[in-house]
Amino acid sequence: VPRLKPPFPTEAGLWGQPTVINNVETLANVPLIWQKQSGEVATVASTKLICLSGSVQRPGLVEVELGTPYRGVVFGIGGGAPEGRSVKGVLAGGPSGGLLPESSLEVEARPGFLHETGAVLGSGGVVVLDDTASIPEVVRRLTDYNARESCGKCTPCREGTPRLREHLDSMADGKDRDEDMAAVVALNSVVAAASLCGLGQMAPNPVRSALYQFPRDFEVNEESTEARSEG
Repeated sequence: VPRLKPPFPTEAGLWGQPTVINNVETLANVPLIWQKQSGEVATVASTKLICLSGSVQRPGLVEVELGTPYRGVVFGIGGGAPEGRSVKGVLAGGPSGGLLPESSLEVEARPGFLHETGAVLGSGGVVVLDDTASIPEVVRRLTDYNARESCGKCTPCREGTPRLREHLDSMADGKDRDEDMAAVVALNSVVAAASLCGLGQMAPNPVRSALYQFPRDFEVNEESTEARSEG
């Protein structure tokens, strides 16, 4: 259950005592570090597990050196998109990560943010999107996932993420687009700044990164909008 911080778990966590919190990948490196000589420890700490999935020829779990360009992961290791398709971009960092276009895949795998709009190394998730992917639909599904995963304790996340999803749905219909866009931008800021835990704080990342990296995908096609209205 999220709570206000400080104090952070390293100061007062389980039973009020200093507590170390790590994920499985980090803990799996501990015995390797103990077995290494001091000069070899840096090698153990300089790799990252990448879960490569989506529209790619060779998906799977791979270990790469930190500093490896994402282009090398997607094309060198994954073989790029299936035959007849092209890579449009990737989702980097999982459901609370961000989108990167194909033109930005020279960015290197490194701890923290890969781009200020939301793409992160995170847990190493890389989902490849091909040229048939609808960016607005991808973002809507990610936002829906984050809304459903909210524990409901803090208002910004509990109320903000469903409203964010609703405005994205409304934008897809092409009605009151300017108002919806303004609401999305405002909600992005509020949810990210006021949520108690990382889920809420990072939930706007897919939306923020998509609007920045793929702005043309959110432009309303007037003909298709009229056709939907007539239907």
